[in-house]
Amino acid sequence: MSTHAPVTVLNPDGRFPVVLTCEHASYAVPTEYQNLGVSPEHIKRHIGWDIGAQAVVQEIIQHIDSPAVSSGYSRLLIDCNRDLSDHDLIIPESDGIQVPANRQVTNSERQRRIAGFYNPYHAAIDHVLAQKKSQPIMLLSVHSFAPILNEKKRPFDLGILFDRYEDLAQEFGQRLSHNGYQVRHNEPYSGYDGLIYSAGSHGKRNDLVYLEIEMNNRLLLNPAGIAEMGQKLSQVLKDLFAPQEKYTA
Repeated sequence: MSTHAPVTVLNPDGRFPVVLTCEHASYAVPTEYQNLGVSPEHIKRHIGWDIGAQAVVQEIIQHIDSPAVSSGYSRLLIDCNRDLSDHDLIIPESDGIQVPANRQVTNSERQRRIAGFYNPYHAAIDHVLAQKKSQPIMLLSVHSFAPILNEKKRPFDLGILFDRYEDLAQEFGQRLSHNGYQVRHNEPYSGYDGLIYSAGSHGKRNDLVYLEIEMNNRLLLNPAGIAEMGQKLSQVLKDLFAPQEKYTA
């Protein structure tokens, strides 16, 4: 077995009232899985991880004292942003690329991936949140998206995903628009379709405000773009949560 950690907790003692999560932080695959049969070139594309998302998380915590929880392995191994019952928890194909090792996953293998890679990630989030019980906090799930998927263009910069807390989502988006970004809500995915599973499940279970942000990965292809995104997101989080504001469902 690979000894690579299935989850990383950054700045666990951070005191800022926002906890960051990054479900698709890595394209790594344990060596025994032989890259799931996917070429190294393809697994490093958006199908294997959210390009730039982890780097933005690291940038944010340089500006605000937030804890962050990041997955250690590729979404192709198992998707930590899906419910265990979802059909795309372990996918055999993504954006036209076949994933041979996922074509006929046995129940024992499925359980092995859940126990080894999925459960530790969500347990780490629960542990961080448990340390914050004494203060009201917000949970922000950080993702990136491809500018074109299945030949469909996505001509905007940021998406704010929600299934609750629409007022907060709108204010968050407006502040980012004022920073020069083209922002849409519940695009390129909708929170109402269950596609903010991680933030939603932990948020509801712990009675926390939560959102997911999706960043166009064309903005995150170099250190300057990552730094700019991290700085602007940090400033909005400071503006919204340093003087604590309360939002209700």
